[in-house]
Amino acid sequence: MPSEDRFRLLVRLAWELRAVPASTTLVLPHYAEPVLFVPCRNGHSEPVLAVARDGAWRLVWRGRMLTESHLAQAARRIATEASE
Repeated sequence: MPSEDRFRLLVRLAWELRAVPASTTLVLPHYAEPVLFVPCRNGHSEPVLAVARDGAWRLVWRGRMLTESHLAQAARRIATEASE
């Protein structure tokens, strides 16, 4: 089920972000897909989306598809950019 796959990917990313360390909030709306939010230095929280593209799950951060091949790399990039 796509929602469960999306949820799993976002939870794994949240775990990697915790190790960086960076805080996260996972929102599970009743009638929508889950979204991971990362608090940024400017005081706003920005979403990380999980989208299915070309038969694989991809992460979208700040409107860009992340190209990192491992979640730990993606987590470091997100945490670095969130703190700028």
